[in-house]
Amino acid sequence: MLGHESLKHLRLKGFVRITRPFNGLMMVFAVYVGYYVQSNRVPEPLEGLLATVTAYALSASSMVVNDIIDREIDTVNNPSRPIPSGLIKVSEALILSFLLGAAGIVSSAILGHMTLIVAAFFYSLALLYNTILKRTGLLGNVAVSATIAAPYIYGAVLSEEAVDISVAIIATMSFLAGMGREIVKGISDVEGDRRRGVMTFAITHGERAAARLGAALVFTAVAISPLPVAIGAMSPLYIPPVLAADIGFTYSNIRLLRDPSRSSKIKGEYLLWMFTGLVGFLLGAYK
Repeated sequence: MLGHESLKHLRLKGFVRITRPFNGLMMVFAVYVGYYVQSNRVPEPLEGLLATVTAYALSASSMVVNDIIDREIDTVNNPSRPIPSGLIKVSEALILSFLLGAAGIVSSAILGHMTLIVAAFFYSLALLYNTILKRTGLLGNVAVSATIAAPYIYGAVLSEEAVDISVAIIATMSFLAGMGREIVKGISDVEGDRRRGVMTFAITHGERAAARLGAALVFTAVAISPLPVAIGAMSPLYIPPVLAADIGFTYSNIRLLRDPSRSSKIKGEYLLWMFTGLVGFLLGAYK
């Protein structure tokens, strides 16, 4: 039987885990990438702090809402998640999500009306995805993938209230890779999704078709990755990390196409390659 201190420690870990910290940190990093690519400068300290709070808090809030909505699916697909495992009550998760969402919106409002509009729009889209669009399959995939591209746009708007071609290209690559990952993610979640009536591409068209579509979207992101250097928007420093990411994506795609049952592991690999690409975007902006 767990002692009181052990239970408190497990609950604390549960509260951290439910926010998916790695996703939030990637969002923060992407905001800085968008800012730097757009303006070739870094934010002022207070500006950077508020942008960090916005990106991390809104990402974390939407992740918590996702776990609340998915608690029945997770009893089948991921029973160790904080809510189905009993570490966190639904009421506690709701309060946490509200506080994080409020912190993100307020910090965004302090930065300006344009940043507030961008943050509020994409946060609303994330909530709409979690509550309604997730059941629709591809439309839901489009929505969540748009939120993956959002931090680049947010960073660009924060720096200059504009989005130039280089930011648009990296946002598009992130959208395509993110959508590919979302479709592949549906392969490993088929059993729980079917119970809830979630019409993922894997359910409506089959797991192998989902693997093909997901891989095709990721391959499209890889195919356009040379564009920023080709148009002179990025320095040669962009090439090594992005080339490494492209090779990683290609390797993962080949394994996925050979055996779609590997989708659970492949979706984790995709995250690693997306982060590697992020590093390339940041280095490439240094001219």
